Amino acid sequence: MNEPFAQKDNEFVAWYPLNLTAEGAKDVWRTRRTGYYVHIPFCTAICDYCGFAVERLKGAPVGSYIEALKLEIRRAADSGRLARHRFVCGHFGGGTPSAIPAADLMAVKRAIDESFDVADDAEVTVEVNPISFSVEKAEAYRDNGVNRISFGVQSFDDRILKTIGRPHRASDVQNTLDVIRNVGFQNFSLDLIYGVPGQSLADLRTDLERAAQCGPTHISCFRLEIIPLTLLKLREAAYQIPARLSVALLDEMDDLVSNILTDAGYSCYGAFNFAKPGFESVHNSVAFVAPQGEYIGFGNSAYSFVDDQIFCNHAEVHAYARAVLGGDSPIALAARVTALESMARYFILGLKFFRVSRSAFVSLYGLEPEQLFGTVLQELEDQGLLVVDGEDYVLTALGRRYVNNVVKRFFVGTSRGRSQYPQFVSNLSVEQISRYADLRAKAEQSALS
Repeated sequence: MNEPFAQKDNEFVAWYPLNLTAEGAKDVWRTRRTGYYVHIPFCTAICDYCGFAVERLKGAPVGSYIEALKLEIRRAADSGRLARHRFVCGHFGGGTPSAIPAADLMAVKRAIDESFDVADDAEVTVEVNPISFSVEKAEAYRDNGVNRISFGVQSFDDRILKTIGRPHRASDVQNTLDVIRNVGFQNFSLDLIYGVPGQSLADLRTDLERAAQCGPTHISCFRLEIIPLTLLKLREAAYQIPARLSVALLDEMDDLVSNILTDAGYSCYGAFNFAKPGFESVHNSVAFVAPQGEYIGFGNSAYSFVDDQIFCNHAEVHAYARAVLGGDSPIALAARVTALESMARYFILGLKFFRVSRSAFVSLYGLEPEQLFGTVLQELEDQGLLVVDGEDYVLTALGRRYVNNVVKRFFVGTSRGRSQYPQFVSNLSVEQISRYADLRAKAEQSALS
């Protein structure tokens, strides 16, 4: 019988790989660049289009929820799992964080500051709206280290605000802007919604120009999505709002958003996001820009990505609080991200911000991306959706328009063909469902007669 090798190798293999270097030793206990998110689910009024896990403030268990949040934070710290994570940003979202007392919100922030390694210059954002924001709250945020405000304007047109069921009106916007400026917040973002039934290009142009004139450092623009189990969907089904806009008009609106804000000095640095130079969201740079960092979410429905695991808490407020206060974990769903999923994630989230580094991918994973995604990358290039720019893969203008279609081409394994899983708790009442069902029936009967 022929021997399989010329000679037997007696070297004992004790570790692998073998490319250890003195330079690499500096990174062994490197602190991880991390962000945190805190979900505040309470709102003075719930917008008709809202699909988040929220609850009306009136009668809500705010006190027990805040206690549960602080307890979840302390337990995470005591576990030691985040000991090597340095938080470079934090975001209080919802819901409407400004709806609850500033003392409660800042008590949660202090719990984080006292429990974790938070960078002195961490970017900390609080979402606000005109109905619940005040000078007193703004001063409390500023005095406790909040340095960025995210203001949900959505539109400067009362007709548009009424269509989407926002509780404020355009006249309230200036008061909120005055508070932001007078209290000293230099860094603030505005949210706009467009593609609203009944909205014209001229309406959108006015909204964009007025938003830019307000002087925010950052503007996020979102196309309206009418999702099931929301009041806006019920109103649409009952013919209580104008017809949806055509795809052609929506595409024109996409272009208008980009053109107006670019001309106003904003750079489109990621899907929906425009910033003045140097004011790109730090949270986005952690969660999306490839290679992505890690983030931890606290509160109901909050998602996290830590130690190659993605997990999310109970969506329903009472289920979350009951679990934490009862001594149990609030995590409802979780999965460990495989090596292949991690490499896919690099492109899926990275391309949401238009550019991924090929050389960084090779350095991180030891593989060339073409070995795994060569067919997809070539097809996207052939379709004019992606180009190679030096060492980077970059979305074209066409690719940006179809960014969600593009990134889903990188889905692997059991994620292929699946939709984003929504942690959604409907706030519709039986009375609302019944009322709009009656209105729909009457409208259809009237059309037949």
